[in-house]
Amino acid sequence: MSCEKLLPRQALLFSVFYAIAVIVVCSLFQSDFFYIDDATYEMLGFFRQIGHIWAQGRIPFIVDSMYIGGNEMIDLGKGIFLPQNILVSLIASQFHYIQLPGWILAFINIVLVSCSALVIAKSFKLHNTYAYAFASLVVIQPVFLYQYLGAWWNAASGQAWAMVSIATFFLLRNSFSKTNIILNFISVIFLLSAGWPHGVIGYAVFVGVSLIFQLKRFGNLKKVFYLSIPTILACIFAFPVYSEYLFSYDLINRVSGFDSQYRAFTPSWSTIILGFFPTFYDYITYISYKLMLIPFGFSTLFVPLVFFYRDVKILWQRDINLKWFLLLIVIFFVLSQMPGQFGPLRWPFRFLPFISLFICLAVFYILQFAPVVKGNTIRLSRKIYNCLYAIWGGFFIFLPFYAGFDTLVLILCGLLMLFLMERSLFNLNESILYNFNKKYIFIILFASCFVFFNSWNLHPIYVVLQIFSIWLLLLSPKMVESKSTFGLAGLSLLILVMLLTGLPTLGGYYLRQTDLPEHIQLPDNVNLQGYILSLPNNLYLRQTRQLNDIASAQFGFYDIKSINGYSPVGSKRLEQVLPVNQTAHGIFIPRLALKNILQITGRLPVCQAVLMRISTIIVNKADYAAFSRQFQQCGYIEVQPAGSRNDLYVSLPLDQTKGWDNNSPFVFPDLAGIKHLKHDNNTDLVRIPEHNDTTILIFPRLWWYGYSADVNGYSLPVVADNSGSLVQVSVPPHLHGMLTLSYFPVTWRYLWFLPMLALIGLMTLLFNNRKQNKLI
Repeated sequence: MSCEKLLPRQALLFSVFYAIAVIVVCSLFQSDFFYIDDATYEMLGFFRQIGHIWAQGRIPFIVDSMYIGGNEMIDLGKGIFLPQNILVSLIASQFHYIQLPGWILAFINIVLVSCSALVIAKSFKLHNTYAYAFASLVVIQPVFLYQYLGAWWNAASGQAWAMVSIATFFLLRNSFSKTNIILNFISVIFLLSAGWPHGVIGYAVFVGVSLIFQLKRFGNLKKVFYLSIPTILACIFAFPVYSEYLFSYDLINRVSGFDSQYRAFTPSWSTIILGFFPTFYDYITYISYKLMLIPFGFSTLFVPLVFFYRDVKILWQRDINLKWFLLLIVIFFVLSQMPGQFGPLRWPFRFLPFISLFICLAVFYILQFAPVVKGNTIRLSRKIYNCLYAIWGGFFIFLPFYAGFDTLVLILCGLLMLFLMERSLFNLNESILYNFNKKYIFIILFASCFVFFNSWNLHPIYVVLQIFSIWLLLLSPKMVESKSTFGLAGLSLLILVMLLTGLPTLGGYYLRQTDLPEHIQLPDNVNLQGYILSLPNNLYLRQTRQLNDIASAQFGFYDIKSINGYSPVGSKRLEQVLPVNQTAHGIFIPRLALKNILQITGRLPVCQAVLMRISTIIVNKADYAAFSRQFQQCGYIEVQPAGSRNDLYVSLPLDQTKGWDNNSPFVFPDLAGIKHLKHDNNTDLVRIPEHNDTTILIFPRLWWYGYSADVNGYSLPVVADNSGSLVQVSVPPHLHGMLTLSYFPVTWRYLWFLPMLALIGLMTLLFNNRKQNKLI
């Protein structure tokens, strides 16, 4: 089979149209497919707030509208420097359409993954038909499709750039050119900037194994060294992205440790081994021990095919690439079996996309280069042939009575698609049943028994899907022989439809799904000049219709300043003031939180809630009754009930919160003439008049390393307040002028040279490129 050339324009067009097709199909099955769970509770709100900051020409080091998760140098998962995240955050800040950010981000990441898959396929000189089929399957890998694109936007971006990095490494391996050096360097920088650890680990494992095989194959240590240089330089360049997180590790509350209890989020062996079945549903500890109605381990239909229609043994003996693929599959399989909590890493099913990637690559590589073999075949007479189809016809007539006539349209559509794929269905000499491999059909039927065991007690629709899966597996040899690009790409879309028919989205089944409106009606008389603190646990509400229904970072989507937010790493100092049951979503322990914030701290004459500039607290009626006296002492009054639920809005009077809309600091002792001139996410400017006593300013900012202050160039120490959570600056007597408080990552002040060093190294590598090409 000759190796066709695949033009970049063709690859891009295919990726664009296929991405649109996937998004349309998913959205038709479930309109909110691309903004469920963490996308709803974290990304939508933060992207909108981050977009506001980018639009004003500032870097969103700090998102000042939310306390929890507000330091983006600590919460790396938001990937504020990724190009697609910058674009989507700007769009989210300008358009208040919930679905738009998810669609755009899904489109970009699918295109990146598809283009990368095509590059990988062509780097091994696969036929264009196989390249397109490979790309179309990699894109719909269930973990990437359901979990990443649907719920974890940060993971989707990280996985996409991991794919791009792998693809550019293949380009670099094939041609050590200046263009490929730059592409690999940039892609690895973006991969590291995404802050997705499993993507980084996956790429690192791939590079390590690849370099070992390069060394074994060519014995050229210089080539291995030069191939690794762009990745090393990219790591040096991007290290400052991680430096602040590492330096501030004593301030965060990242879940860690070693826990393999219940094998949480660890895929079973059968999930991976039977990954060629698009409808193999297996049990996994997913929040609880549940039957997953998604084949998380799905890779490609053609896995069993290659062992019966290709001579794998001959290819194995003469080709080292197959051993390379197998080692990568084994290593990623081992990684997928790690404990559910392994240090800072969690949930090993996140390595399944890498297993699927290299299984698909190995399968199409075998189909391309392994010799074709013909085993013992089945030869049917006309009578037996007609009897079989009579039985099949009767079965499909009976099927609607068994599965319900509500599935009739699905059954008819499936039959039509199958007939279009196997147009010679009733031609004995051309049908797939003619000269069919006996061993292959035995394996398919044997494997189908295990598949049926896990779904026999489900709704009949799942039995229908299993039957279609078996039929597709039986048709797969014919599809491979046809070498039809549209047929194989269409097969992937059909598999996608089958996946979505089994389960249209994870939301509402295993994850949190909330119906968010575009806008909410804000209650009258509720003080929104400062921050809102919402104490009820609203994570499992099915609908958000009013202010007290909002949870986590959804406040950011509605442009409401809040203590609430989302942060998987948390803040130990804030949690001392506002104890939580769950760090990520900020699920507070209401009575402990009220006890801490409704008390006067140190020698200051106000409550901690006032220092934090909390203008409204949403609280349960029983908790309000228990702390009514403390509320009154701090100046809070009951405004009104919060809808039909047992919640209350408790606010400060508006005349007590003047300037809070601009995050003005608390000043002690009260100083006439002091003026808060400017506030943005990273900076505050305060004019300090002449005074005779030490003046304390407490800013409504969560304390982190990196804050600095000065008055007219005279540096002042920035410390935490008495609670340990807020930023405090003390201005000594007789020092007056312009006080500037600013945040800049403290480690960047010392590591600024690393990006410059990496760029110098890259320039040197590019300058000596011709000499290196001779060496390698």
